Amino acid sequence: MRLLRLVTVVAVVALAVLAPQTASAAGRGAPVRFPNGAFVGTFPAGLFCPFPVYTQPVPIDRTQTVTLFFDKSGNVVKVTFTGVQYTLLQNADTGKTIVVNSSGMGTLIPQADGSALGTGGGPGLFGLSSIEGGATVHGPGLFLDDGENSFTVTAPDANHQTFIENLVVVGKVTSLCPVLAT
Repeated sequence: MRLLRLVTVVAVVALAVLAPQTASAAGRGAPVRFPNGAFVGTFPAGLFCPFPVYTQPVPIDRTQTVTLFFDKSGNVVKVTFTGVQYTLLQNADTGKTIVVNSSGMGTLIPQADGSALGTGGGPGLFGLSSIEGGATVHGPGLFLDDGENSFTVTAPDANHQTFIENLVVVGKVTSLCPVLAT
């Protein structure tokens, strides 16, 4: 799963923004597919790493695709992420830059309480704040996951923020903040 926390936010926004626009397609039961709008911008120092981290997708011939699946009432019942994606990460203080393969596939299943259950397979990129994580990986940090994962994305809080909880990763996990710090 690609920059999971970021993509999760994108998916939640996509659910909110695209679901009303796709009512006619949903009424016919047709899935809706669109390119993943990977995050471009800088995360502040302390959120994931002790320094600010700039991120952007790396342009390539192919791109990751988000697919929304609907029930007969037009409600989103599943979101999938498939395809190729590479992500540039840069220490905004030093300029140290790396590019990681973040092409892993993933699925989000929206829940009635506004949360989502997620699963995925690496290579995937997780950005976790200090209050996020789970049994096998804890924030803060940027982590490259080359394995299988499961997690919960919380319902948006009063500030419209979501968080990753109950994260379980089976496979190799690499902490990228130390790599970017050197």
